[in-house]
Amino acid sequence: MSSESRCSNSQMIEVACDLCSSTETRLLFEKEGFRHVRCKKCGLVYVNPRLKAHRDLQRISGTGSMGEDQISPAQINRICRELAIFGVYRRMNRILEIGAGRGWFLSVARDLGWKTWAVEINQDAISNLAHKGIKNIIVSSAEDFDAGRETFDAVRIWDVIEHLESPVQCLKRVYDSLRPGGFLRLSTTNFNSLSRIVNGSEWVYINGSDHIVLFDPATITKLLKSVGFLRISVRTRSFNLRKKLYHPEREIRDRFHPLALFRKLIDETARFSKLGHQMIVEAVKDV
Repeated sequence: MSSESRCSNSQMIEVACDLCSSTETRLLFEKEGFRHVRCKKCGLVYVNPRLKAHRDLQRISGTGSMGEDQISPAQINRICRELAIFGVYRRMNRILEIGAGRGWFLSVARDLGWKTWAVEINQDAISNLAHKGIKNIIVSSAEDFDAGRETFDAVRIWDVIEHLESPVQCLKRVYDSLRPGGFLRLSTTNFNSLSRIVNGSEWVYINGSDHIVLFDPATITKLLKSVGFLRISVRTRSFNLRKKLYHPEREIRDRFHPLALFRKLIDETARFSKLGHQMIVEAVKDV
């Protein structure tokens, strides 16, 4: 750790690659005292060392309760369109969201007749879910939850997996909890996006105290295949030029970038490439 690190060595822990267990890494960069490395064996990018107290911090702070106090009719319509995708797999009428946060997705799902479950560790988020009448709340880390085998038609994990100490353990539990032929839909940032390539380590989504595993289309596919998922689909969307530091939290103002002139064109192109900054990933459990 550099002398500018916000954390002492005693607060940190060295970890192996969660995807392949290798300890052979290459340093990509250091941001605010957090080393971001790439596994030499499988290509996964992760923070190493990371905070020992990472999971405890997710419980009491983190991003679990971020989001709007109210949502618009347009946002409700967007959720309804997404639920139509899940509806194709609706057999037992049971859906689970891991890291449900404010609970808007599950609230709309419940209104459309789904039986809803949430896995949540963040204290504020748990309170928000209960306030919205989400009754089946499994208070647990995503790596350790137990909902029973073959319980759900579908599982949603939205902007959560990059926060987890072990995405592999989480996806193994998701796989077990899905019925044969069940459906997984998740979102996470794309480390190989044009946004990250342009912005480098100052990319808005690089936050070593919170986002500790950073996937790209190849590594997220490897993860899902290693767990047993089939029919894996990865698409990307969106482009931005935002830069950010987190300690203290502030946006980084930069000189005008010529790519800003082509923002809308790049946004459209990202939908047909693997260069968008958000990955939308879908997969099915073997029948």
